[in-house]
Amino acid sequence: MVSLGAAAVLAPACGGLYPQEPTCGAKNTSALILTAQAVPSATLVPCIAEFPSGWSYDGSRIGSGSAQFFLNSDRAGFHALEITLTEACDVSNAIEVTAAGGVPGVRVYEEPISLPPTFRVNRYLRFPGGCVTNQFRFATGASATLALEAEQALSFVSRSVLVKQAKEETGLILCGAEAPPCPG
Repeated sequence: MVSLGAAAVLAPACGGLYPQEPTCGAKNTSALILTAQAVPSATLVPCIAEFPSGWSYDGSRIGSGSAQFFLNSDRAGFHALEITLTEACDVSNAIEVTAAGGVPGVRVYEEPISLPPTFRVNRYLRFPGGCVTNQFRFATGASATLALEAEQALSFVSRSVLVKQAKEETGLILCGAEAPPCPG
């Protein structure tokens, strides 16, 4: 049995930003599979559902223990939103909120850093085996309502779907949650 190992995960991180978008439902799922393998405990993997007008992808960093991707906005600025998947996150300075249209099993916390004119907020989405941190870092003067647009762009794909796709597309076994245990 062959498994996707650390070399596959670390290869993009060594070269800087990984260019492929982690798009939900994409035919080429290599970015999502690498993201899933970076955090083998995570039962959900963040992905881009659809870009609102003015938002764009700006690359990913994928390495052992975390995966990040960045979104730019023509109104909120460069790297206005940084999405990071890790095994856990510290929500001790955040408050739990009820998210409209939330994903079952995902608990949402918000930590305001600064309010307009310079909007900065961390939003934590905790679920079995993982946490996604959305860091909103808007340019001075950008409307805080742009965070609602950005949130609509994001979704999750179940790790079990990626386990199946990895085997079908590459013949490799994705290890971790909802798959065989990872070696070591």
